Amino acid sequence: MPARIGTAFLGAVLAVGAAAGAHAAESALLGRWSLNQELTLEVRPADPKERDVLGNLPRTTVSVRGIPLPTPGSGQPPPVAGSARDPAILHSASLTIEPAGEALRLVYDGGHSDTLKPGNDQGLVSRWSRRKLTSRYETTSRKVSQVYEVRRDGRLLVTVKLNPNQGPTLVHKRVFDRVDGS
Repeated sequence: MPARIGTAFLGAVLAVGAAAGAHAAESALLGRWSLNQELTLEVRPADPKERDVLGNLPRTTVSVRGIPLPTPGSGQPPPVAGSARDPAILHSASLTIEPAGEALRLVYDGGHSDTLKPGNDQGLVSRWSRRKLTSRYETTSRKVSQVYEVRRDGRLLVTVKLNPNQGPTLVHKRVFDRVDGS
């Protein structure tokens, strides 16, 4: 009798695993993506800094012994070495999303990658469905959330929110086109 229960349990586990693998294979998120600069500029949220007279002109920075100092009129001090780095998707022109067992692997320019496990994995909370991936985590200095969503037009919209403990929340949006052959 216990052998039958073990066999039935093993069969059920294999069926669930096969269904999960099939679901991952159907996911619209999977594949290779390339940044669409034009559409990214269109969806970019309004930045309060752009409303001033100088707009996007370069700003001067002052540092003493390598430590940046805030300049008059700047909202918050420049980042210091050792502070939390921004998510890799904000600096990448290409992205590959691929299954990695029960996890998803995101590969950025330069070969840097992140592996996301479902649920809470050491403070990184990730969830995904066929068309949407969300992840969020919190550090001592800020909260970071990322949403990867395949739009109706087939493009991938990535929204990253950086919510520092001090200062305004920053929202970044990027649009990616699917690369043929994926």
